[in-house]
Amino acid sequence: MITGQVNERYEATIPIEIAIPATSNLRPYTAIIDTGLDHFLMLPRAAVIQLGYRISGTDTMVIGNEQRHEFGRSYVAILWDGAPKAVPALVSEDETLVGARLLAGYYLTAAMIPGGRVTLNKLP
Repeated sequence: MITGQVNERYEATIPIEIAIPATSNLRPYTAIIDTGLDHFLMLPRAAVIQLGYRISGTDTMVIGNEQRHEFGRSYVAILWDGAPKAVPALVSEDETLVGARLLAGYYLTAAMIPGGRVTLNKLP
């Protein structure tokens, strides 16, 4: 089970740990759950570079205002529900988001008040 909380902007958030390449260290981040993001993960460019990952291409996607936007692409190692997992990540200017593909196989609940509990439980 993964637990988080609803922030003051009514966004469901969860903690996520990203591996620092060539070390056994993990760096914690707080990620907003974005069920409209049809990808695994979105990370800020500064975090990707600081952690030592390479930006290895681009992906084009349609964002909320129906405009096409190009994002950098990287591949990162994370700790997800206690297990290591390698996932593709879109590179943004400032947002850390968990997308629908990373949520696949989980049941999401959120008490939608500031400080409310967010839970992700693995489906049987």
